[in-house]
Amino acid sequence: MNIIRNILVIIIAVSVVLDATGQSKDKLIRKGNRSYEDGNYKKAEIDYLKAIQSENPTHKGLFNLGNAKYKQKIYTEATAAFDSVLTMNLDKETKSKAFYNLGNSLLKLARDSAQIGQQVLPASIESFKNSLRLNPDDYEAKYNLAYAQSLLKEQQQQQNQQQQNQQQNQDQEQQQDQQQQQNQQDQQEQDKQEQNQQQQQEQKEQKKQRQNQPREISKEDAERMLQALKNDEKKTMEKMQKAKVKEIRSVKSEKDW
Repeated sequence: MNIIRNILVIIIAVSVVLDATGQSKDKLIRKGNRSYEDGNYKKAEIDYLKAIQSENPTHKGLFNLGNAKYKQKIYTEATAAFDSVLTMNLDKETKSKAFYNLGNSLLKLARDSAQIGQQVLPASIESFKNSLRLNPDDYEAKYNLAYAQSLLKEQQQQQNQQQQNQQQNQDQEQQQDQQQQQNQQDQQEQDKQEQNQQQQQEQKEQKKQRQNQPREISKEDAERMLQALKNDEKKTMEKMQKAKVKEIRSVKSEKDW
């Protein structure tokens, strides 16, 4: 709460200091109270500021300043005022009221800003508890304590739900990425198989084309084949000549007597 108290110090430091000569702090507080009762909370705020800027200010001016800020819905500054009141020497009843008002200011802050709700609500709950420790019979403090606790629980559930939704979205995105990668791998494997099949088919066609083409022979082989043909032809002629001679010799001569 030190930060909250510093807020109040800054507010007082930058406030326009009006001439309060001849007016006691009690008189200024009474004047501020009349403006407060008339609903002129800004005018009341000015009188309360004058009172707490006087020598030896009492808790009344600061307490009422917190109320004026609260009525104007300036809950951060109201919180700072009530928190500063609690640093003073107070009677039990006044301290209980200060805790109660501090709890209300923090509760309003939490309702106005969901982002800081879970940071502020625990402090609001603790303020109501402190008020009840001093005045256990305060029905309004009990009611506001229960409301603050239910609001904190609701915000925690909302946050948990948001986290679960975020986790589910992340899981879905991860599954989609994995599926996309698997699809890419499957497609690459299919492309590879089709490419291999195409290469095999091309190799078969090339082999078939080579088989259908006439075989080329070298010059030496051609000469050897030609020489072999000549040798075979020579041998054939020799066989034919021998057969002819034999045929002639075997012919019998017959005379016509």
